[in-house]
Amino acid sequence: MELLPNSMSFRVIATLDVDDDGEIPPEFTGRVRRTFPSEQKYVAWYTAGHLDDPTKGYPAYRVHRADGQVKYEMHYTAGVLQDPDARTPAVRGYYAGGGIHYEERYRGGRRHDGQRGEAAVRKWRADGTLRHELHYQDGQRVT
Repeated sequence: MELLPNSMSFRVIATLDVDDDGEIPPEFTGRVRRTFPSEQKYVAWYTAGHLDDPTKGYPAYRVHRADGQVKYEMHYTAGVLQDPDARTPAVRGYYAGGGIHYEERYRGGRRHDGQRGEAAVRKWRADGTLRHELHYQDGQRVT
């Protein structure tokens, strides 16, 4: 158990450090941390056994490189990939230098173009230029 700041108070959360995802109890609510032999690690937040963003703007699943930088992050609502808001994609990956590598937008667990018309899948080169975009509606690719 840990105390984490929550607005103007604190909340108690359960934290599990696991070596295998099978160690996570089926109805677990709290934070899970796992480190791999490559020294990558992830932090995942669960509510009633489902990946779920713990607070507004904070992803349910985040993978870190060995040096601590974020490799990619994913937003979930009750176990389903979901854009948390119009500006934020459900999935975002980063280059080792911190630049955005890719973004994926989801609605109800399916790839779907963003609310403001952004392509569901966008990928960038390491120099920051856009490599390509793919459009989707309700999980189906459109041209």
